[in-house]
Amino acid sequence: MIFLKSLTFILFNVFIGFLIVFIIKMFLFFPKRPIYISGKRIPGSPGFLFRKKEWLIKRLKKLLYEYLKDTVSESEETKIARWEQKAYRDTWDKLEFLDNIRFLPQNIREKIRHFISLIVFEIIKQFLRSFVPFLMKKYQVEKYIEILDNKLDMNLILEYFNKYIYKYMLIISLSLYFLIGLGNMIFYLIIR
Repeated sequence: MIFLKSLTFILFNVFIGFLIVFIIKMFLFFPKRPIYISGKRIPGSPGFLFRKKEWLIKRLKKLLYEYLKDTVSESEETKIARWEQKAYRDTWDKLEFLDNIRFLPQNIREKIRHFISLIVFEIIKQFLRSFVPFLMKKYQVEKYIEILDNKLDMNLILEYFNKYIYKYMLIISLSLYFLIGLGNMIFYLIIR
């Protein structure tokens, strides 16, 4: 009878090991659609990866729209303007060695630094404001976001998760918790 009671340690620990891995799977994939009770969405529905798919697609569309909007803006507050200024400052800092040339007057050294930094600034400006939008339009990046939205099938990801991750997580977890339960059982039998 004592031995049968001690077997409950193994069963209880294996159940906990199964429950942990199952809860992870439930958190990531279930439910597949939002659940509403009296008009209010239950937190955690849909599953984490289903929510993140929607978030990813919205975020990609927003980033594309903001980038294209920034390319035509002349404001100094846009990300592109900050990247251009950073390129200018970095080039200015890299050309600090020109200050060590003593045979050139100071104002000529500064004009050379400014001229080279300005060239880099203009190259970056043309690249970010003209070439990248041209490539986006030519290769229809917005269309690829829509294709990603259609092709990113969460059921396929669930299938791969079950096949390559869930199965091995379950085996490792059950093995580990079986050993913990076995240790608890032996400890219980020794103390008893």
